Amino acid sequence: MVKVYQRMIQDIPILEVVQEQLHKEELPLIVFYHGWRSSKELVLTQARKLAQKNIRVVLPDAMNHGQRHTDISSIPSFTFWNSIQGNIAEFSLIRNFYSNQHLIKDHLIGVGGYSMGGMTTGALLTAHPEIRAAAIIMGTPNLDAYAKLVRKDAVRRNIYIPEDMEFLTSWIKYYDLNQHPEKINHRPVLFWHGTNDRRIPYQQSKDFFDKVHQTDYGEQVSFITGYKAGHLVETRLMDKIANFFEYYLE
Repeated sequence: MVKVYQRMIQDIPILEVVQEQLHKEELPLIVFYHGWRSSKELVLTQARKLAQKNIRVVLPDAMNHGQRHTDISSIPSFTFWNSIQGNIAEFSLIRNFYSNQHLIKDHLIGVGGYSMGGMTTGALLTAHPEIRAAAIIMGTPNLDAYAKLVRKDAVRRNIYIPEDMEFLTSWIKYYDLNQHPEKINHRPVLFWHGTNDRRIPYQQSKDFFDKVHQTDYGEQVSFITGYKAGHLVETRLMDKIANFFEYYLE
């Protein structure tokens, strides 16, 4: 039986999803991130499917979301980038919590996420070699290109954006997987993106895959195209994600 436990890791509200009889056992660990204006509860179906594979799944609320809900800044994407930056900053805290309790089996750690959570996942791959496998679902690995797109759209719509917005978010370039693709370093990474995604461009993900999948370091990168699919995850895809992590974290 899969059970959901509520926890606070310092100031991070999380749900821990795991088979009840394995709760105190060493298991592979997956940290799975929700999307923009979503919450940890809205990825519970995915977490349950992963937990059925004998994996411990941790669902954090990103800064400004869920139990940490705050108003959105009127500056386009400012709260969005702050939320991703918070996820990056807090990942080690979550990892260390479970590592210190000796609950991670053989250092098997996976990361995944939808949309903003997928972008978080790509960013974490640039800085955390201990991650064994990752799933970037409808989230671009090209953070810089997406940031430029948002700024350009704000100018087009005559919405205020600071002149130094690029500088204010200059940390992005250090965590941009598109700028540091070699950081994949032979790890299995699964991409899924819908061709009719109106929120995050499909082509940014596909172009990245086309660039890296024939390289030595990108030999285990795979890409699933959701033909005519929008910005939505269906049950069949959740099953594929669960099977992916079961295979690479066993």
